[in-house]
Amino acid sequence: MSANSAGHGTKHFKMHGLAGWGIIIGLPFAAIHALLTIKHGPDSVVHWLSSTHGALGMIAFLSAAILYCKLEMDEVIMDYFDGGLRAFGQLANTLVATILWLACVVGLVLAAFV
Repeated sequence: MSANSAGHGTKHFKMHGLAGWGIIIGLPFAAIHALLTIKHGPDSVVHWLSSTHGALGMIAFLSAAILYCKLEMDEVIMDYFDGGLRAFGQLANTLVATILWLACVVGLVLAAFV
C-alpha cells in the first residue's frame, strides 16, 4: 500500500460524507416541492422545474445524489477488482456519472434559463 492510497481513502471518506449530507438536506426540500406541485397536475411539475429556484434546487440535489452513487460504485470497484480492470472500472464509472450529471444539468438549465 502506498502513501497515496491512504490519502485517497481519507479524501474519499470526506467526499462521501459531504455528498451524503447534501442528499440528507436536499431530499426533504425536493420531495416537499414535488408533492406540492404534483397535486396541481403534470404541467405544474414542468413549471416548477422550469423555474429558477426549482432548477437550481434540483441541480444541487441531483449533483449530490449522482456523486454519492459514483462514490459507492467506486468502493465496490476498489474492493473487488485489481490492476487494469480496476482502472477501467473506475474510468467507466466516472464517465457514466459525468454523462448522467451533464445530461441532468443541461436539461434543467435549458428548461429554466433558455
